[in-house]
Amino acid sequence: MTEKIPLNRRSFVAAGALTLLTGCTGDSSSGEGGTAEPTSEATTQTESATTDSTQTFDESSDNEASTSQSVSVTLGEAVEGENLTMVARSVSTTDKLGEFQEAQSGNEFVVVRLAVKNISEKFIDFSSFWQTRLKDGENHVYDASFGVTTHPFDSGTLAPGEVSRGDVVYEVPKDVGELTMQFDFSAFDLFKFKRVTVNLSDEAESIANLSQKLNTKILSTGESASNGGVSVVVHGVRTESKLGEYTEAEDGREYVIPDVEITNGTEEPLTVSTMLQMRVKTGTGLSSTADLAGSSSLSRGYNEGSDIAPDESRRGELAFQVEEDASSLYFVFDFLDIADAYKVFWELR
Repeated sequence: MTEKIPLNRRSFVAAGALTLLTGCTGDSSSGEGGTAEPTSEATTQTESATTDSTQTFDESSDNEASTSQSVSVTLGEAVEGENLTMVARSVSTTDKLGEFQEAQSGNEFVVVRLAVKNISEKFIDFSSFWQTRLKDGENHVYDASFGVTTHPFDSGTLAPGEVSRGDVVYEVPKDVGELTMQFDFSAFDLFKFKRVTVNLSDEAESIANLSQKLNTKILSTGESASNGGVSVVVHGVRTESKLGEYTEAEDGREYVIPDVEITNGTEEPLTVSTMLQMRVKTGTGLSSTADLAGSSSLSRGYNEGSDIAPDESRRGELAFQVEEDASSLYFVFDFLDIADAYKVFWELR
């Protein structure tokens, strides 16, 4: 039985805002299961290495690890703490994300691929500690943009052994140089460093990769999970390449469609958010949110337009677009418990 770390959690709105602030592009060269999203003038600077070796910060250095420390690493170097290991694996630039998102004139998007692993035996809630920014050589600072691409970098609950993998997107002037990425952890005790700085202009000889090995119970379709009076069951799953006359999966991708039922066993109305609480996740840690067009095309789609009343159950399907070659797939439900971080995995493939 895995233990859960009780930590303070902000409102669903805060978690949703962070989800919108982070996103990622597909990845064609890392073996992570992502497919590169079409962009114009895209330049990938790394992510070509396929090594599984994880580089870690030398804890025996002269600067003894403490909560007041800062550490600087190069792109591809892993930083390991007591509970988490993290690595910025690649950086790319593009003037366009998907079909509809273009950088302002004179600007470009900088997309940083991250991987974070829970190396503890406990559930960890990090829904609001990702304080990230870019800084250029002239000390200008850039916050994450609202760029949304194929796979969001998921904040929230991390199960023991789970990897969260995805990209954070920034918009910066094209002529900036000497970019670094800063992570601030001063308000949290999950990491031994107050700040981690990644030099995006300097690449490690070997790009560290974090392997996901879930150390929590994995459910099968038909099995249910409960927490705080709320029960969830995945009745089954199907795949389709096309939904209806006009909704078709992108090239190299398919719709994975779990049939989900949620029962409210509490005495209060229950609000469930498909965007904040439900994911389909690959064995490498890439997550997908429900596809709006695909889910809207389902004849028995899950309806989240109103609260679930006490003692009521609600059932329906959701469509997620994932890569056709993804060998392992899970449906993930985060209970968003204020007191205890907790999420459950169902094996779909």
